[in-house]
Amino acid sequence: MSWRGLLRKAVLAEGSQATVAARLGYSPAAISQVLNDNYNGQPDAIRAAVLATYGGKKDMERIPDGYKRNAVGHLVPIESIAEIDLARDQFVQEMVARAQEFSSKLQAFKATVTGDFQAFCDLSAEKWEVSLGGEKGNVSLKSFDGRFEVIREVNELLDFDERLHIAKAIIDECLVKWSAGLDSKIKTLIMGAFQVDSKGKVNTKRILGLRKYAFDDERWQQAMQAINDAIVVTGSCTYFRFYAADDKGKMQQVKLDFSGI
Repeated sequence: MSWRGLLRKAVLAEGSQATVAARLGYSPAAISQVLNDNYNGQPDAIRAAVLATYGGKKDMERIPDGYKRNAVGHLVPIESIAEIDLARDQFVQEMVARAQEFSSKLQAFKATVTGDFQAFCDLSAEKWEVSLGGEKGNVSLKSFDGRFEVIREVNELLDFDERLHIAKAIIDECLVKWSAGLDSKIKTLIMGAFQVDSKGKVNTKRILGLRKYAFDDERWQQAMQAINDAIVVTGSCTYFRFYAADDKGKMQQVKLDFSGI
């Protein structure tokens, strides 16, 4: 964080520019000018004061009774903190603590399910004197009465190497050659497949979706082969889904994600 950003954060935490100015030994007008980037003098001295006062690491010593530490590390007497601020602080800390506790239990549950599910698969494989060699592929297990089901899905994480750029160059060449006879909607879909997100990543599903267009053109087929060759498996992710039949016998997924409940 820049020293001006640190100064802005200090003003928010302290509640006013006047309080920060008093701590730094400058006038509120000077602090305002610095924040608005129109300070007439050299800001080096103010910068040094800001870093010296607000830029150090937080003192992690025990907080004395009757004080709370604010966002920039200062000890503030509790009696000077507004009641609503104290209530908010307590509420947020309690909610986050409960969420962390629930998250830990959910992590432990997933670890138990992962181990027990694989142990059952290995037990079933022993009858045929084979070893499955760890988690592989999708597996569905149902209860004897068919009212309950557990599904394990193992999805590969895919990326592309430099050959994707080769595929795009060939595809661009094809689009130019077909410009007169290609449906505009299909052209838009093809061009949109290579759009990147905010992190500069392409959408794997859209790229692989190009292979459904079976154009009778040698260069297009070379582009599709380049896409196939560009695929790199970077890992895998395992998901578990749980189902139970409702009163009407319809299978309903057991919600474990917070937003789905």
